[in-house]
Amino acid sequence: MAFSCSKEVRYSKEELLKKAQAADPSVTVILPSNMNEGVQCHEYTPSCISGHVVSVKGIEMLALEYESEKIAKEAAKKYRAYYTGNWIFDDVTGEPLLEKFVSENLGAKKP
Repeated sequence: MAFSCSKEVRYSKEELLKKAQAADPSVTVILPSNMNEGVQCHEYTPSCISGHVVSVKGIEMLALEYESEKIAKEAAKKYRAYYTGNWIFDDVTGEPLLEKFVSENLGAKKP
C-alpha cells in the first residue's frame, strides 16, 4: 500500500524575492510612496497577510501573501490568479511575459 504525504509549501517574502531575482535580476518590489498607496490587503480575502507590487521587466503584477498554501489556492481560484505555496500573483493573466515568468521560474499555476 502506498501513501502520499503532501507537505504545504510556504515561502517568506525574502525567499520568494530571492528565487525571482535568481531567474531575472530586474525583478524589484515597488515601495508605495505613502501608507495609503500600494496593495490594500483587505480587498483580497480571505486572510491576506501582505501585498506587494512587483515589477518584472518593467511590467507590474501583485504578489499577495497568505497564511497557508490551501488559502492561497482558494484565493487564486477566486481571483483567477496564479499561485505558488502561500502566495498568489494577480494581474498576471493575459500578460504572456508574466504568465511565463511565474509559471516557469516560481512554479506558479492556476487552480
